[in-house]
Amino acid sequence: MLIILSKSLSINGYESILKIAEEASEKGEKVAILHIQDACVAATLPEHCERLAEARIKAYVLKADCQARGLLEKVGRDIRIVDYRQWITLLMKEHDKIVSWTT
Repeated sequence: MLIILSKSLSINGYESILKIAEEASEKGEKVAILHIQDACVAATLPEHCERLAEARIKAYVLKADCQARGLLEKVGRDIRIVDYRQWITLLMKEHDKIVSWTT
């Protein structure tokens, strides 16, 4: 399952999508989160990065969105920075389920 996050951590519902990801990972499902747009900020927060690592959730961030927000140098070391081509690979080849969280 690839979860695409585009909203800030402060938006309602963020905690619930992380719980879903953690539960799926606990059940042995391959889970990853791609941070795009305003969710790129989360990829710079140590507590968020640690939570994903503890839950064995792979984390990615879109390079162009980080650059646009001046965050590229602040991305957590466990977060993989991807370009648009790599994003398509995540969608088409690496994950069989896609969840886009936009609310």
